[in-house]
Amino acid sequence: MSYHIESYCFFKFYKNLLMKLKSCLFNARHKESTPKIKLKVGSYGVCQKVYNAGLSVSSFQLNQISKISQLFFVKKITSILLIILVIPLHSLADERDPLSAIAGVSREYDNNLFLLESNKKSDRVTKAYAGIQLDKLYSLQRFKVNYTLNASRYERNKRLNFNSHNYDAAWLWSLTPRLTGKLYADRKESLNSFQDFRNFNPSTIRNIRVSQTQHFEADYSPHGVWHLLGGFTRNEARNSESFIQQDNLSSIALDAGVRYDFRSGSSILLMAHKRNGDFERKTPNFASLLDTGFSENEAEARLTWLLSGHSRLNVRTAYLRRNHDTFSQRDYSGMEGRVDYFWTPTSKLQLGVSANSALASFWNIDSSYTRENTLSITPVYNISDKIRLTGFAGISERRFLGDGLAPSTNRLDKAKNISAGIDWSPLRNFTLGVDLRHSRRDSNVIGFDFNDTVVGVDASFLF
Repeated sequence: MSYHIESYCFFKFYKNLLMKLKSCLFNARHKESTPKIKLKVGSYGVCQKVYNAGLSVSSFQLNQISKISQLFFVKKITSILLIILVIPLHSLADERDPLSAIAGVSREYDNNLFLLESNKKSDRVTKAYAGIQLDKLYSLQRFKVNYTLNASRYERNKRLNFNSHNYDAAWLWSLTPRLTGKLYADRKESLNSFQDFRNFNPSTIRNIRVSQTQHFEADYSPHGVWHLLGGFTRNEARNSESFIQQDNLSSIALDAGVRYDFRSGSSILLMAHKRNGDFERKTPNFASLLDTGFSENEAEARLTWLLSGHSRLNVRTAYLRRNHDTFSQRDYSGMEGRVDYFWTPTSKLQLGVSANSALASFWNIDSSYTRENTLSITPVYNISDKIRLTGFAGISERRFLGDGLAPSTNRLDKAKNISAGIDWSPLRNFTLGVDLRHSRRDSNVIGFDFNDTVVGVDASFLF
């Protein structure tokens, strides 16, 4: 039976993506059993797909799918998801396929989108994505790539709508079994959280932050016990609108250290990091104490301890010092630490407990940095091989420290977060999920309290 699907393409990339996926999904292994696909793009950007197959899908069923997609899908990605729904099961990706494609959609209701203490504004948000994943082993080399195109659509606050593309790519290289390393790059694009970004001017309320990282590391271990480690990291972060508290910056870091591996699988690592960063401005702003750059030194120790076959303990402790080029008022230093405990008492139950204390730059009129202490627990229970329950509960305490233009007001924010979700995988490559999240912040400064509840549904497909 033949039928015709016609819809607008969200990006031209999707056409190229589908053309490439055609050769992967309908490859030589399925020449006799797989129907033919023809793809072409009309003069008005209409993506047409003619699928001649021995499938009994009626026009009534397609109409029902289209109606549902208008409620839950970003319209311009609907065509991709429709194509996925009718791909034969025998063409789905399996563990042997180095290249696979992913697609998904979610729908959320947020009762306090801007995280306000009063005059709350709710909204419904639809997010959709499509992308590719590559995991290829070639001799001693391994290549991994994840690339996604994303679309976010807000029902009421349409000014927040945005499109993005994210990726992470890694080359796990090996010259010899004794000399290995990683070459890595990633890009993340997202909307700045209204937890800290409080500029609600309609023309600047959509503040997109793009973070990029390039990293190289080498590991030399002549006997497989002691490891000599070295690396280089470049980070860059840019906001689409002014956000002084988390300013635009670029930094370069040199990393060096050693690691000792025990026969049990446990390990101890010592690392030193030397970072130099530059902010976007060329000259210091004396009126607001906004600097042009900084230097940062960090020394850290990490312990990975396999307590048993069912439990693992990760411990990190570090000392961090940051000095700014012009304004010493913005300098800070101190200890950091993190403890993670993972316990798997049965094949169905997993439990994670984390405690963390971290320093971070945060320029304000009455502060220069923050210290945040958090404690959280993350349980996961697999009811069956198709149904999984997840949960999270955490508390945090965030202190705003250091002086700015004015002496510190000793602002203190206390937050509580809790969430629960259930995932159902009726097929190996298809997952449906529902989740509920609630967060609350209490501050000793007026205007920073909030309560927020989010409920959402999502679907994802791997093929």
